[in-house]
Amino acid sequence: MNTDLTVGKSWKILFKYILPLLGSAVFQQLYTLADTIIAGKFASRTALTAIGASNAIVNILLAIALGANAGCAVLASRFFGAKDSVKLKSTISTALLSFTVLSVALLVVGVLTCRPILIALKTPPLAMEESVTYLNIYYFGLPFLILYNLGTGIFSALGDSRTPFLFLTFSSIANIVLDWVLVRPFGVAGVAWATFIAQGAACILTIFFVFRRTRSFAMGEKPPLFSRSLLKLLLLLAIPVALQNSFVSVGNLIVQVRINELANAQGIGITNGFTAGFKLLVFCTTCFCACANGLTNFVSQNFGAHKFRRIRRGFAAGLIISTALTAVFFVISFVFASPLVSLFMKEGEDSALALSSGVLFSRIVSPFFFVVNAKIVADAVVRGCNGNVGFMISTFSDLILRVSFVFIFTTFMGFAGVGLAWVVGWILGMFVALSFYFTLPCLRKKNLEKYDENGELIVPAPNVNG
Repeated sequence: MNTDLTVGKSWKILFKYILPLLGSAVFQQLYTLADTIIAGKFASRTALTAIGASNAIVNILLAIALGANAGCAVLASRFFGAKDSVKLKSTISTALLSFTVLSVALLVVGVLTCRPILIALKTPPLAMEESVTYLNIYYFGLPFLILYNLGTGIFSALGDSRTPFLFLTFSSIANIVLDWVLVRPFGVAGVAWATFIAQGAACILTIFFVFRRTRSFAMGEKPPLFSRSLLKLLLLLAIPVALQNSFVSVGNLIVQVRINELANAQGIGITNGFTAGFKLLVFCTTCFCACANGLTNFVSQNFGAHKFRRIRRGFAAGLIISTALTAVFFVISFVFASPLVSLFMKEGEDSALALSSGVLFSRIVSPFFFVVNAKIVADAVVRGCNGNVGFMISTFSDLILRVSFVFIFTTFMGFAGVGLAWVVGWILGMFVALSFYFTLPCLRKKNLEKYDENGELIVPAPNVNG
């Protein structure tokens, strides 16, 4: 069902819209965690290291998929809010064609460069072959990943967050079952094939229902199947998000080099512990981002409808909802850090080092979830109001400091310096993000007074004394 986010009580409609998005994020992260937990428990001793070494590259690919999702969602939301069904349908077809071509190109490049990149990342030799296998299978599933995220972005733009949630629930359950079945005979490769199959099924279902949902749009008028002008707008919205997420992933990739150096010097348990702790961190922050993505679509629809007062109310409502969620994740990550990290561990000579490293990382960063949540919410509103430059600057500030301080802090603090670097980056990023939110042009007093609650331009009353 399509939902108009420009009408109704802001907090109520936003809460109902965000819930399925949050559910989707939870299920998506659960099956990602299941991959890692099952591999760590039942595959080889180096399985967790292999997945951890590959994850830095996987996250770059995921960043591109999320960029496609965000760019299409924001542009489609704008046309949906403006009731322009011709441009809405043309945007959808242009996005599907363009990103299909891109995904195939990335698949070919990825397979050809897989091993050299893993060598450059100083992947521990013991885990090299498993890392290459895992990553190559992931590359072949890349078109499914990108098109699935594109499809969920389209549904979100139409105000429907329930349909992709149902598909993702099916995919997640299938992935976990396949993990369990395939990991014992095939090890890390079985985990990768499980993701490939489940992601492929979710992608096919999503795209099929996108076509069913949008076939009634622009009846009587045939929209262009491909539009260069809309592709340009789409890329202007997608590239900043993809670059932002890619640079974050590149930063994490550089951090992974330092983690691998520590592991080669102190024991492979360092890499295993960081992989476990980082997976927990990503689980939490992805859920925050799911709430923010819902807020971005809410803001984008209202921006297109010139309902600027609702944008401000949406920011307040989104911040309250996500802060309540943050409190829950903080308690879980801090209090239950040890049992959660131990889920990933296999008994062995490095298990004690891995457990202590993962718990240390989780307990350093989790109190600052409130900081990164505020940054993410502010970024969401800025992005929905066309503020892509501010969105990128706040993220790059966080990233550059984080990467720099990892190398500085770990020289005299050891592994604890990794968590502290994350905290410093988050704090600066939050201040930058909030500064861009408070200077948004559409939220300035003169623009708020220019349109009424219904988004209609207010015409000044004639001066009867003139």
